[in-house]
This record gives sequence, C-alpha cells and structure tokens, in this order.
Amino acid sequence: MSRNPSPLQPGKLPAAFLADLLASHVTVDDPSVLVAPAPGFDAAVVRPRHDIIVKSDPITFTTSKPAAYLVAVNANDIACLGGVPRWLTVTALFPEGTTAVDVAEIFDTLADACQRIGISLIGGHTEVTSAVRQLVLSGTMVGVPGPQGTLAPGGARPGDEVWITQAAGIEGTSIMATEVPAQHLRGISDWALEVGRSLIDDPGISIVEAAQTARSAGPVTAMHDPTEGGVATALHELADASRLGIEVNIEAVPVWPVTRALADHFGISPLGLISSGALLFTAPPGSGEAFQAAFETTGIPVSRIGTMLADPNVRVARAAGSATELPRYDTDEITSVFARIEAH
Repeated sequence: MSRNPSPLQPGKLPAAFLADLLASHVTVDDPSVLVAPAPGFDAAVVRPRHDIIVKSDPITFTTSKPAAYLVAVNANDIACLGGVPRWLTVTALFPEGTTAVDVAEIFDTLADACQRIGISLIGGHTEVTSAVRQLVLSGTMVGVPGPQGTLAPGGARPGDEVWITQAAGIEGTSIMATEVPAQHLRGISDWALEVGRSLIDDPGISIVEAAQTARSAGPVTAMHDPTEGGVATALHELADASRLGIEVNIEAVPVWPVTRALADHFGISPLGLISSGALLFTAPPGSGEAFQAAFETTGIPVSRIGTMLADPNVRVARAAGSATELPRYDTDEITSVFARIEAH
C-alpha cells in the first residue's frame, strides 16, 4: 500500500502503512532511543546524558520541500544556542485527498533531512483531516549541548565584532524564484532564476555546520538565525537580546547577484528579506584570523559586518561614508512581493 495513488481515508494513517513507513525510515542508529516510534506506541523514550535544549516550530506555508524546512528551522535554533540537534517528533496533518504516495514522499524527505545532520526521528502523529486545506507539519526537536557547552542568548559584549556567514536573503531569493508566477519575473534571466531556485539545496537553509564551526574556532559570545525580517531585523534582535547598540557596515553585508536582481525587480531591500541559511554571531575583537581559517576549511563564506556598542539606543548603518539608522522590517519584504502579485 505504501505507494498506492488512491486517496487515503480521513483519520489516522492505516497501521500497516505507518509501520512500513517507520520501519523503512529509521534515520539514525541511536542507542539513546529506548522506545522507538511504532503504531500504538503512545510516546518515545530517550535517555539523554546532558542538559537538553527544546525547540518547536511548524511549517504552514506552501513550499516544495516542507519536511526539509521543518528539520532545518528547528535544528537552526538549537544550533544558535550552541547545541547539537538529536531527536525530533513530528505532527503531520494531511488534507483530504492525500495519497499514500504523497505521505511516503514526505517521509522520504524527512528521513533524508534528519540523516544529513544526525537526528533521530522518534515519533509524533500523522492524520488525514478536513481541518486543514494544505499539509501542516509541526516539529518538536530536542538537542544537547555541543562540545563548548550551551551558549545563552544575549551574551554579546560592547566592542564585540559582528560576523555573518553566507549572505542576506538566501531563503527569500529561493522562494521568489520558485513561487512567484513567471509573468511577474519578466526581465530576470532564466539562469538567474535557476540559481535562485537552487539556493534551497545549495547552500540550503541549515546553519548547523556554520554554528559548530564558529564555536570550535574561537570564543563566540552570541549567535542568531536571521529569519523573517531579514538580516537587518535580526541585527536589531541580536542587539536587543544583549541590551546593546550596534554599528553595521551595510556595504560589508554580502548580497548575491541573483538576490540583488530580484530585490531590484520588486523594489525591496535584500536586508529585509527572510534569510534562513545565514548565521549571525558575535566574538571578541581580534578573532578574525581564526574564524577566517576555520570557515575556509568548510567552504562557508564568512564576513565581518559590524561592532556591538555599549549604548543600547544606538543602531547605526554605515554606507558610502554616511551614517543612518539601521532599518528594521517587522513585516518581511517578501510579504510585499506577494501582496503586489495578488493585487494584479
């Protein structure tokens, strides 16, 4: 039945089908999992040897790879606390009309995403229901401290350098290139759109490796994952958490050509565009050579873009020799793109 194209009946997945999926999607051979997922099992049992870090996040928007998104967004937040993602439970609500083929595809992607970063899928809930009109995935991920221990939020100090990996707007670029109808992308080359679509896979939106690289290279005082509102808003949030000010060299923030092209096309700022896949972190002055060397070995680009300031009321953006207030985007720039499309 696992690849039957017929729609499934509302309610829980058939026990035999679910058992087959779980048996074929064991993601990690993990001795800490004492009770693994199976039909009729009410919960999983794990035996951690450390403090635990817990994160929950859903995926409710339309995307070509919702299961991969689910793993990444939950794992990213654990990594930003210096943690190592270990275990995941998933609640999957499928709309009526879902087939066994559809469900198996989600399990395939979920297992692959977990396997890549060593996460054990330990349980959850699956159901076909009229309560949703599209697939809704919600994950709860548990992690443990990394080799350098946990990293409490808000630990940046005055004078710390601010660094970013990859570039601004990675996720937003991929979404625009993939989800915006072709008639609204006239003027953007096919090559640029193909590059934009590929960003969801390369470099992808996971920052787990970047976070581990940063912490292994030197004394990191804070880390943050720029999501909705983009890099500019995340910089404000980084400063807010540490009760500090910040000065940013806007020209030093990497923006890839395809992101710039799409942002210019829609009249938006790359700095306010959802930026999962980038990592912001702070470190004491003089750590640059160690970070550059460590990230060079991984192939992950890293750039110094600013400095933390003692006065929490100062939020400065410098560019072309002038200084302005660092912008903040409480509504992500991609929202205006889709609003404009709907208006037409």
